[in-house]
Amino acid sequence: MRKLTYITLFIIGLLLGTLLGYLVLQKVIASRGGMDMSGFVNNANQLLQQKEVIDPLICAKLAMDMGYKIDNMKLNFNLNQQLTPFDSGDQSAFYLLVYLKGYAFGLSHHYIDKKEQYQTIECDTRFPWLKKRPHSQQASIK
Repeated sequence: MRKLTYITLFIIGLLLGTLLGYLVLQKVIASRGGMDMSGFVNNANQLLQQKEVIDPLICAKLAMDMGYKIDNMKLNFNLNQQLTPFDSGDQSAFYLLVYLKGYAFGLSHHYIDKKEQYQTIECDTRFPWLKKRPHSQQASIK
């Protein structure tokens, strides 16, 4: 009888501990502002509508496809600044950046005439910082 009581208490304690752990974990995630899947999808969709976020990525891929060297540091710095409001401390901005790059690169990959699309988006005039220049040209620009 005594053994049965200990086993029953153990199982009840295990179930209560699991339930309590689950509730505490949910509260911790919610308090950190964790971005669940619906939050990610909503934020990604919002960013895809913003031309200042998606166009530099499309231009970068089109430029690379045409053989230009890209200044990835400036591209990432620019995008990180725009994604800062979406960073809640759990790398959500990084995941959005990876998704947006993949989306934009896939989108630009399907363009048949890349040079025409590059000119249509006006990549050279809107994003002159995108292409790397030879060191001699960089010195003369400064």
